[in-house]
Amino acid sequence: PSKPVHANSTWMGCFMRNTEICEGLYFAGVPVWLVCDEEFIPPTMNIIHPVWLTFPDNIVRVMYSERGVSKPFPSI
Repeated sequence: PSKPVHANSTWMGCFMRNTEICEGLYFAGVPVWLVCDEEFIPPTMNIIHPVWLTFPDNIVRVMYSERGVSKPFPSI
């Protein structure tokens, strides 16, 4: 298929650099943004609106505690 079966608009989605995982999540209906450097974008890629990726200073990147054991949040 060339588009997802059904995109879930209630999910936050994710940013990633891996094109294979990005494509799998896209076809599963997960909102996903592929992050890559301009020189690696193939001419056949459909880009609707390029943006500069910035990182806010107030993003919380911490461990969570489960039964007294600190664990990282899982990565997808």
